[in-house]
Amino acid sequence: MSLFKKSAEPEPTPEPEASVHAPGGKKSAPTPTRREAEAARRARLNPQLSPKEARRRERQAQYAVRDKQFAAVEASPARTLMRDHVDARFNPAEFAMPILLGIMAATLIPALLPHIQWFLYASWAYIAVMVADVVLMWRSYKRLLAERHPGTPLRGLLMYGFNRQMTFRRWRRPAPRIKRGEAY
Repeated sequence: MSLFKKSAEPEPTPEPEASVHAPGGKKSAPTPTRREAEAARRARLNPQLSPKEARRRERQAQYAVRDKQFAAVEASPARTLMRDHVDARFNPAEFAMPILLGIMAATLIPALLPHIQWFLYASWAYIAVMVADVVLMWRSYKRLLAERHPGTPLRGLLMYGFNRQMTFRRWRRPAPRIKRGEAY
């Protein structure tokens, strides 16, 4: 009985013993000794896995535990509200990486060398827009959280929201439940 078993693996079902009796009533093989029968039973219940198969099963068990923990953390009402709040808005930070990489690539073009300072100004301006958007998002989120879930701690939610803003919409996990501009 595996009531307190740690792993999430399903318990193997014991296979029925192959009968040594032939359908006609005669034995097809000698009766296994007690030692052989017990060894066969142990092999069925605790199979000797190859190292590769053991690693694969261990990895699957770790993934299952990690997904379960992730789902438990993400189920809090404050995080759910933050996800919906970020997903309902247009976020300039979502496109930060491609835009800043494009600006950096443009500075490497020799013909544009005299204009490098303008690329620096453009990158700093874009970062300022991102910071202003995060400040506005955080202020409106705190107001919304105080209305819907008063007394909920805010610890870690600012960075959670900022990280969600910086991630491309299709790569966000958990996936967005609502569309941009939709009420939540």
